[in-house]
Amino acid sequence: MADLALRQEGELDRSGQEVTIRTMRAEEKPQVRRIAFRAFSFLVRLIFSWGDTVLVAERAGQLVGGIVLKVFPLARGRKAGFVAWLFSDPDARGLGVGQRLVEAAMAYFDAKGCDEVIAGIEGHNTSSSKLFATRGFGPLSPGEQWRRYGWQLPLIWWRTFHLTDVGHLFWVKPAATQEDNPAAQWWGSLLLNVLITWISIRVWSETDWKTWAVVPATIVVLLGVRRLGMWLAARAQGLEERYRAWESGFPLSLAIALVLRGLYIVPGGLYPKGNDWRYRDLTPQLGRMALAGVAGPLALLWLARGLAGVPAVSAVLPIINYVGFSLIILDVLVPFFPLACFNGRRLWDWSPVIWAVVAAIVVALVWII
Repeated sequence: MADLALRQEGELDRSGQEVTIRTMRAEEKPQVRRIAFRAFSFLVRLIFSWGDTVLVAERAGQLVGGIVLKVFPLARGRKAGFVAWLFSDPDARGLGVGQRLVEAAMAYFDAKGCDEVIAGIEGHNTSSSKLFATRGFGPLSPGEQWRRYGWQLPLIWWRTFHLTDVGHLFWVKPAATQEDNPAAQWWGSLLLNVLITWISIRVWSETDWKTWAVVPATIVVLLGVRRLGMWLAARAQGLEERYRAWESGFPLSLAIALVLRGLYIVPGGLYPKGNDWRYRDLTPQLGRMALAGVAGPLALLWLARGLAGVPAVSAVLPIINYVGFSLIILDVLVPFFPLACFNGRRLWDWSPVIWAVVAAIVVALVWII
């Protein structure tokens, strides 16, 4: 499409400056990359990539943002658009640059004849989720994704990076027309965690029935206590919540189990209901939920260690520790990408001091064991 068809001129941002949205020119690529690198953390920069088309926002003669777009085919002659990256210069945030870029992207996808548009949005990135929600997008549950795309779903995950972006929700326009089922997501996540844990320890080579039985019991108890603590903390604060699965974490978890014989627990998360909440406004409530969520599994692991002398406990303690440490280390010790969806991120954003205390307790437990 010609650059002229994509230009959006004559609109002012919130400071009164004119903003132009247009296609990126080849010579501007290094400058746009620098803006993206200013917007993203170091680890995110390592996976930044280009797409079919890049639109840029120009303000007062300076580039201040960009959006990376892709188009790919769906079944039955349909097309999908994908918003791969959306970023703005930190100095230009709050001026409506992101809104202009998304609106231009929607116009681009319409011109390309796209039937659907997909965006992967991290569950805590409510600035982006609100931006897309107001334009007809909504998160699709794993079941709804399968009903909508069928056998094409793995390929769509591959094309949209959803195979490894743990904690990112699969947002699509048009959104689902009916409510999803959080309970089905919860039990499905438990089942997949059990199956992958069995694979990681090669349970088929075990003759002791305890190995088969203790894995699901341990996962149900630890993840159940985690969720119960978060639910109670939410209710105590008058916050309505709902469970969302992190389906994009399971391909990575399976690969780690098969190749490395390691364990990557994918617990999913509890989020405030609706799509109009702001992470920044609810950080204290979410931080308390996170604290309650990690306190239960930590207490159970300390209790199991204290009962190590009991024969019935000592016989299954290696499995309890294996599953429990995988969960608690992921959930606490790395409060940034690629584990920014776990409770450690909420603790850190709420209070770095509380995060440090909890992290020290986790490290002490691991060290003692």
